[in-house]
Amino acid sequence: MKPKLRIISAAGILVWISALFLLAGCVRPVKSAMTGAFEVVKASYAEGFYWRSWEDGDVKRTCLEIVSPGDSVIVATVYRDSISWMSDAMRGVTAVVIGPVERGVATLSTTHVALISSWDSACVHWSGGAYVDFIRWQPALDKLARGAAHDIGGEPEVDREKLVSLAPAVLTIYPFGDPLQGVNLRQRVPVVPIMEYLESQPLGRAEWMRAMGWMMGDSAARQSDLKFLEIAETYERLRHAVAQKAGKPRVFTGSVQQGTWHAPGSTSFIATLLEDAGLTYILDSDSGRENVEVALEEMVVLSQTADAWGMVTHHPGQLSRSAFLEADERHAMLLPPTQQVFVANTANCDYFGMWVARPDAMLENLVALFNEDYTWSHDFQPCFEWIPE
Repeated sequence: MKPKLRIISAAGILVWISALFLLAGCVRPVKSAMTGAFEVVKASYAEGFYWRSWEDGDVKRTCLEIVSPGDSVIVATVYRDSISWMSDAMRGVTAVVIGPVERGVATLSTTHVALISSWDSACVHWSGGAYVDFIRWQPALDKLARGAAHDIGGEPEVDREKLVSLAPAVLTIYPFGDPLQGVNLRQRVPVVPIMEYLESQPLGRAEWMRAMGWMMGDSAARQSDLKFLEIAETYERLRHAVAQKAGKPRVFTGSVQQGTWHAPGSTSFIATLLEDAGLTYILDSDSGRENVEVALEEMVVLSQTADAWGMVTHHPGQLSRSAFLEADERHAMLLPPTQQVFVANTANCDYFGMWVARPDAMLENLVALFNEDYTWSHDFQPCFEWIPE
């Protein structure tokens, strides 16, 4: 007889968490009314993970299932301790038992650092990572400087000896970048893939902070739950507010590579963010979440129906209109009739780090950019800016 599964919807969980936040000021685990069965608690927006719980005598055990968004294939089943692993009737070859939480999380991606620091501002739960030269969060840099966190390399490869010596509770990776793949040392360092980059919803990417928090114990899980709730509520309030506005500016994004226009699909992360900001993304509505290719000639025609062009770039200092046009002679052909171009300059803003974990701020940034009646409310600089004439 197969174990039973009880699924709690994302919307139900968000409403339940919101009610607890208002009534009790904290987030608590969902209680199951079923005994001797499995209960599945889905994330509110993320498609790449969920929690599965079961009764073990008088104790409720929980694991974190990490799946590939889209096909729901289980990539890893994460347990906080070996007792939970042993008591799970559904345990399989994807099992990962993390170590003592006091050892913290080591990260292969700087985005993972942002997903921790969003709720753990002092990076208490971060023990070190790879590619630390790309980290922008000052408390993480300070922790590295005083030797409380460690650099495990990354270029040209992760230093396996340093990683094993660090002995983190868990190493978070992206699936195509496991530095311990096929190495016996893997058994000494628990490895968990973080699939946030595959999420199409801005809040879905940010919600991975909850998975990071859960791995570090109940207290960290509550902190990350509450922080995500705050971010999600702010995002949704603004999204609903701008949805009522008439006249949505038409925008496109992307860049030229080898004579072809490459752009995010219509249900991608950036397209969803633009639509949520009250804008109209002009690419084909059936183009999906993956990057798409458009003939340059077709894109030139499309650009003339747009109000603005947005792109991510890397340019030290202030990017001027002249520098933008000189970077590629085809840029002049693609300028919309308004001549307006907005950019996220990764030389000046942590677009792939902090901004992934703060979609509420990213949404407000775009709304304020296109609406004079909205003002930027944060004490840090916005990421998206108009290229000055």
